[in-house]
Amino acid sequence: MRARFGRDGESSWAEGGGSCTIVSTAKLPPDMFAIALGLDRKFAARPEYPDSILTKDEIHLILNYDKFFKAHVLPGKEAIARWAERINEVRTILQLGWDPINAQENPPDWNEYLGDLPELVDLLEKPASTVEVLGFLVDMAGRAGRKQQVGQRGAAAAASLVELRDSWT
Repeated sequence: MRARFGRDGESSWAEGGGSCTIVSTAKLPPDMFAIALGLDRKFAARPEYPDSILTKDEIHLILNYDKFFKAHVLPGKEAIARWAERINEVRTILQLGWDPINAQENPPDWNEYLGDLPELVDLLEKPASTVEVLGFLVDMAGRAGRKQQVGQRGAAAAASLVELRDSWT
């Protein structure tokens, strides 16, 4: 994806009509930067196995770099960073407990529900009841043409989402 940014960190255009906001411009510490640069070069070369195996340092960076940027958010961008984190938390619950990526039959695409997540986060922030969240999930599954077992996991996922929402306050 390509985006053009103004000096305010807001994109003026992005592919597919979306937009982006830069929330941190902090420089990675030299050790993290060196690992990130090495990863960039590694994947640009499109290595074959076993050269594509990640080192422990590369794995650590991938799993932890977001903590660095969250600790260095630009002034005035805290709400956007918090919003993005909530969307990612909701997405994780949906992918792990409701309609998991590793479902044996008919697994969802990684971004299948991405368009519904902002509305779901808005619903949770109202705050909606577990029954209301379940109704939203049922509608979401129906629009995506998901199988019945996804609907059967809806009550547990709705309860998990309400519990997550309670942790936001």
